Amino acid sequence: MEIGIETNKGKIEGYKIDGEIIDGLYSTTNTEKVNSNCKIFGIQIEAPKEGVITYNFSKMDNLCVLTMKIDEENIIQYLIGVDMSLPELNHIPDNEMPSDLRNKIIEAHSLAKLKFK
Repeated sequence: MEIGIETNKGKIEGYKIDGEIIDGLYSTTNTEKVNSNCKIFGIQIEAPKEGVITYNFSKMDNLCVLTMKIDEENIIQYLIGVDMSLPELNHIPDNEMPSDLRNKIIEAHSLAKLKFK
């Protein structure tokens, strides 16, 4: 699946997703799709140190992309919109979404809401 998103250059491009978790929160776990999204939208993420996950927050208009690189083979993205419901996010059980991930998504949601002049 793809969602049309405006790039920093003003062009609408397809952002690849695997599925919707809740309204305004989408995930991409397929490495090829994540790498494609990174290339199209200019998202750069550092290689993680052993045992440490690398996080990158990329603000795009009223969206934020959270990219998590666990190792060279495991990279995940979450697309977070300003319309994401925090109460709905907080109702996801901890066994489905650990609290540290939930906190990163809340941080990305806060960034998505910021307006730059």
